[in-house]
Amino acid sequence: MAMAIQFDFEKRIEGPIAPEEVLAVSATGKSCWLDLDVSNPEEARRLLAQFNLRGTVLEEVLNNPVGGRYDAYDNCLHVAVSAPGLVDGKLVFAHVDVILGERYIITLHRGHVHFLDQVRKSYQHFFQKFARSLGFIIFDLWDKLISDYRTALRAVENEVERIQSSILGDVDDSIFNQVAGVMQNLLHLRKNILADREALHGLAVHRSSFVPESTQPFLLNLVGTLERLGADLTVEREILAETLNLYLGIVSHRTNRVVNRLTVLSVIFLPLTFLCGVYGMNFETLPEFKWHYGYEYFWTLVIVIAGSLLALMKYKRWLEV
Repeated sequence: MAMAIQFDFEKRIEGPIAPEEVLAVSATGKSCWLDLDVSNPEEARRLLAQFNLRGTVLEEVLNNPVGGRYDAYDNCLHVAVSAPGLVDGKLVFAHVDVILGERYIITLHRGHVHFLDQVRKSYQHFFQKFARSLGFIIFDLWDKLISDYRTALRAVENEVERIQSSILGDVDDSIFNQVAGVMQNLLHLRKNILADREALHGLAVHRSSFVPESTQPFLLNLVGTLERLGADLTVEREILAETLNLYLGIVSHRTNRVVNRLTVLSVIFLPLTFLCGVYGMNFETLPEFKWHYGYEYFWTLVIVIAGSLLALMKYKRWLEV
């Protein structure tokens, strides 16, 4: 449930240590990263006891996780973010707390978190080539988190594109549920991006002994990346809204075509119904009642009226949709 790594930036040496030794190793001048799964609160409290964290920090981490936080304390910084992920095609968010102290960084989460797994896989290469302080872990954490946001955004974009393609085919009212689901994902994604942007902005602009000044310009660049992702999400929302409007327009057009056909039939049969009503009356004295060719005259009149109405509507282009 815990992984602890020590870094010696002068000798370019890194390696695992026991989680209980993090604070002691940090006191020797080395730097440490502790990654801790807090699914077991009691074990997490035991391991975190060595850092003398304020009670409010522990309560927020273990009992009241809230994303998008940036809190500064005397002995540490507490930053909380929300990490997006895809589970069976659905967008879900995992809460991650980051505590920055003097020569140590702690990441706290419940279960596997994709961007943390990626950092654990790639930190060694980054450490050997570029690292000068724990700022490289801070940067890598945010870089991988933003990469996951990009992946989530692409998934939402693909879903929007799929809905766009489907509206021209034979779709039913379930499209409204699909649009509502994608819109909800967009809102959740945008809310978390904006919250995490504020937390990252706090790290990038506020001077602190826990965040190297050399790292802050790079973090500020990542703030701009999150802002662009938020703008892209706004565009996707607009595209989705226009797609729904287009679908409603298509439905309205199809309805108009049906109404047009029914109107044509009504216009033709209305005078014919009138004739049938007149000659269907039960009066004994009707002028045309004893016509020898009355039946033939009736059908001739029907054909003439129907043909004339069709010709008139065709001339007026009323039959075109």
